[in-house]
Amino acid sequence: MTLVSDLKKRGNVAGFYKRPAGSDGYPPTTGTRVDWVLAQPVQDLLEQGKRLKWANKGTIGNPDHLKKHGDHTGHSLGKVRGVVYAKDTALPKGGKDALLYLCKLANYDTRWIDFFNVDGGQYNYAGKRVAASSDQHLHVSVKRGAETLRVSLFDDIAAVLAGTFGKRQTPAAFQRLGFVDGALLVRREGEATVWLAGRGKRTKLADGKELELVRQYLQARGAQDGIVPVGVLSGDVV
Repeated sequence: MTLVSDLKKRGNVAGFYKRPAGSDGYPPTTGTRVDWVLAQPVQDLLEQGKRLKWANKGTIGNPDHLKKHGDHTGHSLGKVRGVVYAKDTALPKGGKDALLYLCKLANYDTRWIDFFNVDGGQYNYAGKRVAASSDQHLHVSVKRGAETLRVSLFDDIAAVLAGTFGKRQTPAAFQRLGFVDGALLVRREGEATVWLAGRGKRTKLADGKELELVRQYLQARGAQDGIVPVGVLSGDVV
């Protein structure tokens, strides 16, 4: 399975475009169809931003972007063809400071970020200003090699602003199960119910809200948060 097909199989936003007239000399040539899909960090930020009601200012670019070869295209210079590596967002008040705070924390990993622009400056993943930028909104570009990584950046910025960052409570599903490490989300093939399972036990998730809380918690711990299809549900129900 290729990287692009893997990302599409996950359900990430996808589409296609044709290189518009007046495009630069970087391939593909004008008129060529380019199929694209969002890199996983871009997809995660899109979903988090929507939930937080932060204005999305773009993933795949407009015709002016598509005439060039930046990360808002599926033909970005030096990156995997068919993957969109960037997202633009309007941050809430204090969002820039919260982002820089996270970038400078020793135990918070932002190495998946190639660079970001905000408030007229360009920054590296560690929050060091490296150049000026015309962007006032937040532009985040994903580093090559991080296309499949799950991230929680926008949720964490919101937590910093709310004063709750680092105080994330363990969701009740893990308390019912009795452990966190090794827990997996599973669903019997052909059924809609999702279970949290492992170590010979399983607990049914009540609804989509509980599922989202569990997934966020798994993401924050760097654990697998995808739902694994199984033929048979095993383990004692707790």
